[in-house]
Amino acid sequence: MDSTSKSQARAKDRISELPVAVLSHILSFLPTKYSLRTSILSTRWKHIWASVPNLDICDEATSDKTGFMGFVDRIMFSPQSSSIRKFRLNCSSVDDFSHIGSWVCSAIQRNAVEVDLCVEPSGERIFELPRPLLVSKTLEVLKLDSNYEINLPPGSFPSLRSLHVTVDSPDSDAMGTLISYCPVLENLTLDGTLGNWGNTVTVSAAELKSLRIRLRSTTNVLHDAHNFSINAPKLEYLDIEEDILSTYKLKNARSLVKAHAHVIDYSTIRGRDFLNRVTALMSTVSNVKYLSLSAMYLEDLCLSTFGNLSHLKLVANYCNYWDVPDLLERIPKLEYFVLEYEVINIGEDSAYQMMAMESVPNCLTSHLKSISIKGLKGEPSDLEMLKYLLRNGEVLEKMTIYAGGLLCTKEELNREVRMFKRGSKTCEVEYI
Repeated sequence: MDSTSKSQARAKDRISELPVAVLSHILSFLPTKYSLRTSILSTRWKHIWASVPNLDICDEATSDKTGFMGFVDRIMFSPQSSSIRKFRLNCSSVDDFSHIGSWVCSAIQRNAVEVDLCVEPSGERIFELPRPLLVSKTLEVLKLDSNYEINLPPGSFPSLRSLHVTVDSPDSDAMGTLISYCPVLENLTLDGTLGNWGNTVTVSAAELKSLRIRLRSTTNVLHDAHNFSINAPKLEYLDIEEDILSTYKLKNARSLVKAHAHVIDYSTIRGRDFLNRVTALMSTVSNVKYLSLSAMYLEDLCLSTFGNLSHLKLVANYCNYWDVPDLLERIPKLEYFVLEYEVINIGEDSAYQMMAMESVPNCLTSHLKSISIKGLKGEPSDLEMLKYLLRNGEVLEKMTIYAGGLLCTKEELNREVRMFKRGSKTCEVEYI
């Protein structure tokens, strides 16, 4: 082969030779404005962008409103357009709601399965969701990332399985009505900000399996807690993260398997009302098998017995090491334990501490197989905790110690740990 032939072989465009379906799949990972630009590459690429199953349109850093609307019109109303799976629109520069509504309707006409809308109009105007979106039979996933006006006709959201709503100060009337119009809803995320007073929110969904609630404060004003009433007999996963812990009442929670809760209330730390809310929540999730908790103080958890719990991840911001045995005593079947210390409250030796460290929870002698610990410093109190766990962990198979915050070296810590008596002959200690 001469040098010219070799050069041509090296310059051969192998990507363009791929099947259209493959090229379309590759372009689906790009924002639409970039996939459209490929149309100028060659005749082969001219219309491939129109077959991309995902449309991701954003007016970020766009000052030319007219040009942007023309660009989106070209995308949404192209004669080469095919069915799409996902339509995402992030729009803050267009005040012409008729244009936005027509784009959403076009996506629905092209059988969109997922719709993700973030429309931020100027002034006090609110974008009303178009009727074709509400009654679509193909729509399964909907994300609303700002406030909308929703006038729900009969038969709304017949196929919607996943709903993510971002709101300011959720209330029962709006949220409860919206959820009640989703007969096959399985996944619900409520994301937003807290108002200056607590509201009551009702979540009633016969098919709901996963519920995530994210509420945060945007001011320094103290807010009242919300009240959530949840009736979801098929709920399997509950994930709660709030600046101010709400009151939760769950009906028919027998299917709940996994829970995550951020039980830190920055406005009323350790106040009586807060502790009552924590107690109620812990009682609600007491039958789960998998639990992840973030707490300010271990004693704030107000735990009853978790008879089915096998996996626990605990992130403690302030705690005493001698609270751990008392915690483990309430989890008789625990097999996997992840403990992360944000701030360790070492405190002084006390009779309570010595008594706690002498007790041995049932899970340590019969069930606990794996322990992971983050946040240790390598101080004497750390060593006492490690010694206690290794000595009493009779079925322990592995202990993992994350050494990123150590004040000593891993080698120095390892020399100390190797001297400890172990209840399990097969336990391995790993340092990461």
